[in-house]
Amino acid sequence: MIPPKTHAALDAASAALLLAAPTALGWPSRVSRPLSALGLGVAAYSVLTRYDGGRAPVSLSEHRMLDAAQGALAIGLALRERDPVIRRTVAGYGLFSLAAAALTAPKGAPGLSVEGAALPIRNGDLVEVAEDVAYMRLAIVNVAFIGKAGAADRGWLLVDTGISGSGDAIRAAAARRFGSARPAAIILTHGHFDHVGALRDLAEHWDCPIHAHPEERPFLDGSRRYPPASPEVGGGMMANLSPLFPRGPLDVADRLRDLPQGGELPAVPEWQWIHTPGHSPGHISLWHAGRCALIAGDALSATRQESCYFAATQRPELHGPPAYFTPDWAAAEASARRLADLRPEILVAGHGPALAGAEFKAALARLAENFSSVAMPKHGRYVEGAFHDQSS
Repeated sequence: MIPPKTHAALDAASAALLLAAPTALGWPSRVSRPLSALGLGVAAYSVLTRYDGGRAPVSLSEHRMLDAAQGALAIGLALRERDPVIRRTVAGYGLFSLAAAALTAPKGAPGLSVEGAALPIRNGDLVEVAEDVAYMRLAIVNVAFIGKAGAADRGWLLVDTGISGSGDAIRAAAARRFGSARPAAIILTHGHFDHVGALRDLAEHWDCPIHAHPEERPFLDGSRRYPPASPEVGGGMMANLSPLFPRGPLDVADRLRDLPQGGELPAVPEWQWIHTPGHSPGHISLWHAGRCALIAGDALSATRQESCYFAATQRPELHGPPAYFTPDWAAAEASARRLADLRPEILVAGHGPALAGAEFKAALARLAENFSSVAMPKHGRYVEGAFHDQSS
């Protein structure tokens, strides 16, 4: 981790270089002007930052997010640049800023390595993990399909809908598995942006209802936004950038239905839903007792979702819910314990590869038993005090 004084010196140097270097090097205005604007921005938020952690208008966690954001902007500028020298230089600066943001972040929850328990998957592949459940990775998140291959019309379910733009890939996978059959419903584990990206598109395409827990309804009928993100949890660039992620509200009230109170699911009576709050108030997981198969949504993670590297590579590690968007850690711990008590043989989480086998089962038992030290971050607005609903 970069010491605060070194961080302050690097910020001062960055601002000076952004303001002076493009002009000194004779770069065209299409590059020098946006870089100068970035330099002024770095100078402004650096002056407002208290690097020793004291009270100041800009906290260190907010500062890290701004470092990451301006690094991303620099990379975006570089990608549009034709001159190869300018492109490499500006991209290098952007990568430096992203690295600085990552290196100044606190460590996140350690999680548990489960390298030998992961089932192989590539982005966009449809992988069957049991006779009636398959899943696919779409960039940083998974969606699941419940129902035997070739199921008749209304005989299968889609679980979550990925990030925005996922609709075509999900439709294609559904067609490969079920032909022209439409789902009985789309089941939402919860309504965060990376699980509802293609929700309206798919619901309208298939003319099917959307089922969610009643406590998730306010975030899906346009009433409320989710609570603010908590980048203070650390762990990597995804956490640093989390204040930029959409929090809603989303409005699909015209197709939204409450899940039945008894745990039933439409079309697949052998499956049941289980209320697993913590990551969100109405978060659910899905369970098949006969197969000991668990679709956990974000109640558990199979990779370190706080890290861009882990999110991109899907390196297997067993964690609790993505920490930057988890507002109720007491409930999250209770949910993890409840799922561990089921003793699942197969896990499909919202993030990371599917897990199975003895190594996975041992890791899940350890995570539930040692949740506060293995899965919970040391810092964060929702860690250091009781949860207060801050949605707006």
